[in-house]
Amino acid sequence: MKSRMKGGVAWALGAMLACAGAAQAADMSGALSILLRDPDTGELGVAVLSHAPACGSFVPWVEAGVGVIATQGETNGSWGPRGLQMLRDGVPVQGVVDSLMHSDEGYPRRQIGVLDATGWPAGYTGNDLVNWSGGILDSNLAAQGNTMPNHLVIEAVMDTVKGLTRLPLAERLLAGLELADQRRGDWRGARSAALLVGRPNPARPEDATRFISLRVDDDPAPVVALERLYRAWRAGRLVGAYLDYADAYRRADRPALAQVELRRARGAVTEALADTTLGAPALNAMAWQLAQRGAMLDQAWAAIARAQLAEPRSTEFTDTAAEVRYRQGRVADALALATEASKRVPPDEYLRSRVGFFTAEAKKQPAAGGGRSGKKKG
Repeated sequence: MKSRMKGGVAWALGAMLACAGAAQAADMSGALSILLRDPDTGELGVAVLSHAPACGSFVPWVEAGVGVIATQGETNGSWGPRGLQMLRDGVPVQGVVDSLMHSDEGYPRRQIGVLDATGWPAGYTGNDLVNWSGGILDSNLAAQGNTMPNHLVIEAVMDTVKGLTRLPLAERLLAGLELADQRRGDWRGARSAALLVGRPNPARPEDATRFISLRVDDDPAPVVALERLYRAWRAGRLVGAYLDYADAYRRADRPALAQVELRRARGAVTEALADTTLGAPALNAMAWQLAQRGAMLDQAWAAIARAQLAEPRSTEFTDTAAEVRYRQGRVADALALATEASKRVPPDEYLRSRVGFFTAEAKKQPAAGGGRSGKKKG
């Protein structure tokens, strides 16, 4: 029984199969995965959930400008890196799937979904996978799963992800994963989940494979935990990245895309400040990113004030507070905070240097509140 077709270039990967018994099902590392490409940003991403532990260690593979792969079922750990290499070498996406399948005698127990750098999809589902196992492919999008209750889960996931075009790619993937988990995409219940996104960035080549890299290896509610990790990552890492991409798009005379990145940065900051569960380290990292870029400084102060309230003796947080005040033009406050931080850790050369820097700045004209710090926080 094939799943109901959608528009575009969608087709079924597999058929509904009767359960072959509990012993056979136990051998399968059942998983549901979603692959997605953003044609505007070039991002490629994959989200996955599974009853098996640590699915993020063997299912998702991504490289921006090359492709994204989910290899699941009774997983062959070589399919991901081999598939990406073939895509780098220019092998068409269907040829990649065919080559992997025909080179592996265990192919009846495997499943794979692939998008190439242009968003063209391909996939395969082995006949030995149990319960309903299959998927749907579309341009820039693929969803596949095995050991599932029926085909309706995959169809609902596809509809959800396709309808959220205004959200960042990662949040579209998480929305699809949340729905799949609610519908018990793995009928035994998920224990692990992962989100992996690559984005092309010549200035940061690591973003091609790790723009976002989050995983929950064993948790009774892995998708909830993954979403919590994403909120912290978005505040602590993506706010700065969005602002940097906005600047890059402006320089490239692409103002519409620059505005999209700015909206994402502002939205991420607003949501972070409204999130009462967000930890102090993420708030501190967000405040530092904003201060270093001279952006949304009032929000940066709100973030670091909350972080300091949670951990008032943190020298790192006090240092960030000094940087925010300095960027706001409040040099005397910055000097007081830097002095406080330095007194806590007298041997710290960096903190002493900041006291010296702010002391020199305080001697200048009151209007001179700008400047740039050479410090970089991880």
